[in-house]
Amino acid sequence: MKTVFLINETVLFEPDARRVCSRAHYPERAVILHGPVSECLLQLLEHNDQLLTQRYLFATVWEKQGAVVTTNALYQTIASIRKALKSAGLEDNVIITVPKAGFKSVAQLRTGSADAFVERHKTVQPLTLPDESIVERKPVATPLVSGFWTSRRAYGLAAGLFLLSCSVLFITLRQGESVFAHYPLIGNSNGCEVYSSWHDKEKSRSILEALSQRFPLPCKRGDVAYLTLNQTQQGISVIICDQIPENSAARCQSIFYRQPYDENE
Repeated sequence: MKTVFLINETVLFEPDARRVCSRAHYPERAVILHGPVSECLLQLLEHNDQLLTQRYLFATVWEKQGAVVTTNALYQTIASIRKALKSAGLEDNVIITVPKAGFKSVAQLRTGSADAFVERHKTVQPLTLPDESIVERKPVATPLVSGFWTSRRAYGLAAGLFLLSCSVLFITLRQGESVFAHYPLIGNSNGCEVYSSWHDKEKSRSILEALSQRFPLPCKRGDVAYLTLNQTQQGISVIICDQIPENSAARCQSIFYRQPYDENE
């Protein structure tokens, strides 16, 4: 089995093929690496969380091949690694420069086979895949994503649920404590902090991943998202804000996913 590295649950690095690729678009959008770039990335990942000196990288990447390069070539190689990872879909900078010392990888890593990682990624969604969803956004209106909800009555119901959720949020904030104050943090998605009302954090993460694969959440770096189980309407509501909702200048949007769900499953 050819070992590959899964970096931050997002990008696959295949040393034998000298390429990096987004896990979600494997292998169509692979980025091919030059030999020294691939070998340098391999050394950094194999020694993850360890400082590698310039002298060590010169010896293991170039000198063992009989080549002698300058410090500038090493810095260009590190820059090429960062550019390739970003092109493959990794937003976080996982290769850190330690001034006057060297370089270090600070990635979240798993090793295994590419097929296993890609197949596992694709088979998560049947667990809690939503059948239908309705999106109401504020302040900019966007088209609704809908399968079953096409009637005028359904649109009216969705709008009512959205207004109700906003009203509850406003009243709670006026009383001095956010309705989301007791929501635990379940993770970080592309720089967006995600909180959930569910008691089971692992199940929350699984549900979030499944929802994002079918209907990608418009949650970007610096935003905060709150997942809420709506037992009355048998669905999941998500509120995404560009800053914590306690701030009066926060801009939020509400998404409602309608699906049967039992919190005790």
